Amino acid sequence: MLKRILACATAAVLTTVLGVVAMGAPAHAAPARNDSFNEPVYFVPGFTFDLLGRDPAHHCWEGYWKSTADAMRSWGWTGSYHTVSFYKGDNGCNTVIRENGDRDVSIYELGRLLAWNIYSSYSKNNISVDIMAHSMGGLIARSALTGVAAHASGWPPYLYVEDVVTIGTPHRGTSQASLCAATYGYRQCSEMSPGSPLLNALYQSPQSAQGTDWTLIGSDDDDTVSTESALGMTAGHYLRYDANQGLEHSNVHQVTSGSYYQRYKNYYEANWVAGWGAPPARSANNSLYFWWRW
Repeated sequence: MLKRILACATAAVLTTVLGVVAMGAPAHAAPARNDSFNEPVYFVPGFTFDLLGRDPAHHCWEGYWKSTADAMRSWGWTGSYHTVSFYKGDNGCNTVIRENGDRDVSIYELGRLLAWNIYSSYSKNNISVDIMAHSMGGLIARSALTGVAAHASGWPPYLYVEDVVTIGTPHRGTSQASLCAATYGYRQCSEMSPGSPLLNALYQSPQSAQGTDWTLIGSDDDDTVSTESALGMTAGHYLRYDANQGLEHSNVHQVTSGSYYQRYKNYYEANWVAGWGAPPARSANNSLYFWWRW
């Protein structure tokens, strides 16, 4: 499967950050790109680990996305929410893309399943969506868009994903995943290891049929995914939170209030900008609202 991605990747050319994949595009016009609070949002969680060896499980709402999703409502978001599930022990989730999944299901396969859910629920009806993803969830989102852009066998013909924001995603892998793979042999850990075939195969800033604006968020307090890895993909917008602010890997996607020292860079600006600004959840919300800027 990865060989098919690599073969297709050599033929694909993404000329701009907001470029549109021409091949395989639908016959009808894509939804207009605009600033909006009403698009459906897919919340994609990350890898879960248990030292006792228990089945992987998320509580998609109470333990993962509730604080951010509730805050987004208070900030005016009206679009529907999809809390994505792919582990057998998941609960509190409303969008199951894989039943009875475990840590050996490929991230790429989860991307395929996510792509089909988005296509069947929205894209085929000419509706675009946004994606907010934490940790491994960002690689699932990236896989979804890569497989469709590569016209891989068994994937939807196109997607409409206007914005994607990844928070603490190991775009260049993480040494902790390498340790996990060596100790436990989990496939997902192997795929998140630096230099893995999956990471080498995934497209840089993969685009949907309407163009997709990517924002990458990382924190210097994150001891699981370095900021260099969290910002380690070509994207339109980069946001880096300085250290000693309590924005750890386990909570960076849930912080909805306060002011935090940060550095950011947009594709339309020449230099990084530093200063005090919004918490990660608000920054992620803003990245989904604006169709071209942050």
